[in-house]
Formats: sequence, structure tokens, C-alpha cells
Amino acid sequence: MLKASVVPFVVSILLLVIAVPGLRAEDAEWARAMLDPEMLRINYKSVAKGQDVSFKLRVNNIYQEEMQITALATSCGCLSWDENKLGPNGALGLPGAIVIPSGQSRVITLRLDTIRHSGEKRGTHGMVTFYEPSKNQFGIATIYAEGYIRTDVVIQPGSVNFGSVDPNKGAEQRLTVNYAGRNNWSLTSAKFNSPHLSAEILEKSRANGLVNYDLVVRLSPAAPIGTLRDQMVLVTDDLNNPQIPVQVEAKVESEIVVTDANFGTLVPGKPKDVVVIVRYTKVPVKPFKIEKFERTEQESTIKVKKSDELKPLHQLTLTFTPPNKPGLFEETFFLTISGREEPITFKAKGRILAP
Repeated sequence: MLKASVVPFVVSILLLVIAVPGLRAEDAEWARAMLDPEMLRINYKSVAKGQDVSFKLRVNNIYQEEMQITALATSCGCLSWDENKLGPNGALGLPGAIVIPSGQSRVITLRLDTIRHSGEKRGTHGMVTFYEPSKNQFGIATIYAEGYIRTDVVIQPGSVNFGSVDPNKGAEQRLTVNYAGRNNWSLTSAKFNSPHLSAEILEKSRANGLVNYDLVVRLSPAAPIGTLRDQMVLVTDDLNNPQIPVQVEAKVESEIVVTDANFGTLVPGKPKDVVVIVRYTKVPVKPFKIEKFERTEQESTIKVKKSDELKPLHQLTLTFTPPNKPGLFEETFFLTISGREEPITFKAKGRILAP
């Protein structure tokens, strides 16, 4: 049976599994323990027709053994897994097992089809099949989903995705909200969790039971670098279904990004190489040239090999021969890119062992 890492509630679950002889796969609590308990039951409440609705589920391997996800299934065509692909024989399934080493996690996505399906959905569920190869043991975790896909409201596009946004630039995206039912229906407000998001509601028309709005969603120039994921909640005067959630996503990143150099653990006098990637992130991709390379420590023993070519991706090879100075070290580097005033910075980090 599986050996749990130091997680108290998991230990009790494993004792339960061990105590039950002839455990069936569908009864395996150890499989469910790898998912956030809050994601085992999803209530998406009320969503609009055509809306992009998906749920990110983080799978945490809390065990000492390697885990594999070997199958992802659903009980209803209204649900699907993003990870499943059509195979050469036309069958839908995983192209290969999703391997999760001990202590690591993976994110899988369960998606709701609001285009071909509508109405109330209850008793639908997604199933994740786990396999532990060293014990040849299978387990199934079931994720239950329920809610209502309303046909009187249509949102296009079905979500807000700003894509890649330059820092300090901000962005906006326009959606249409169309309602069919009563003339006095109103979209009253749009709420966000993030202070960097806002929306402007513009009424376009209202006649014969049809109400149309334009919704302008804006991302603030002050949004920090990184991935932003939020939910916009549209508030209406509908007493039965007053709120409609809409997913919002943006990736704030510079045109050119660079990874830090992590040397890990080093031995004094023993050289070690680390490759740093400098790449252009936008579309269309543009080539660039690294004009100059500078550093904070002029007497550093880190040597850098770079290319003077014009290309959209550069690989810098950093070679560090650690001095006899045990402990943590950190050094900052500056890259001057052709056509850019501000240099791009990255750091080299690591720990030097005592000799």
C-alpha cells in the first residue's frame, strides 16, 4: 500500500484504506486525497449560453511513490477534459500518462460545454484514474459538477482573455451581453476581486423583449508582472439568477524576458555551467540583438558566453568557478538590447559548500 509523506490527515486516510481488504478502485480514498476537497464538488451556479467555463484542478502527489494519471473521463457530454486528445483511431483520450513525481503537482482542466448544452445539470461528474506502478494499484477520484446553463443570456466572447500585455500599458476588451425575455431586464454592475480590473456597461438597445449591452473590460497599467486570473461577476436585476460569473485572464510580461541563473549547490574551485534563455514573447516574433552585458560585481568569476547575432531567442552560457567563500551568493546582471533604452536584468544565485 502507499506510503504517505508527513501529512497528518493523509495518514488517517491511508489507515482506512489498509484496514479494508479487497479495496475496489472506485472506493480508493487515497486517490481523492490528492485533490483539493473543495474541488471534489463544483457548483457553477448560473452561467450564460456560449460562455467559456472551465475549472482548474490541482493534483498534488502527497505520497512517496510516483503517481500517474492514466485516464480522464466524464459522465456527460456537457463536460470534457482539456488534456484528452483525438487519437489516430478517432478515440478521445490521454495521449500518454500524466506522470506526477513525489511531492510535485499538476493542473488539469475540466471544461463545461455551454454551446451545445443548456438547462439544469445535476449528477454530472468527471473521473480521474490514478495508477501507482510500484504496487500496480489503481484509484479513481470523482469530481461532481452541477449548475444551470441559461438560454436567455448570451455572452460573446465567452470569457475575457487579454493575452500577453506589456507592463505599464494596460489593455481593454469588449464583450456583448444579449438578453431575451423582458423589456425591463437590466445589467446593473460588474464586480472583480482584483483592483487592477474594471468594466464599463454600455446599453445598446432595448425592444421587443430583447436587451443588448456592450461591456468594456479594462486592465489597469498598474497591473503587476505575472499571470492574472480573476472572475468578473455580472450583477443583474433577475431575482432568480442575479449573478453571472465570467472568467478573466491576462499575462503581463515584457516583450523580452530572461530567466534567472540558478546554480544550485556548488563546490569551491569546481566550474559549473548554467544556460540562461532570453526570448521575445510577443506575436509576431521579432529578432533582437544583445548589445552589451554588464554586472554588479566587476571581479566576479562568472564568465558569460553570448551571441552577437540578430535572433528571437538567445542562450547565454554562464560558467561559474566558485571561490572558497561558503554560503549563499547572488549577483545581478544587465543586458542592453538593441532598440531599448532600459536594460533587462536577471540574477545568478546559488550556495557554495564549505571545502
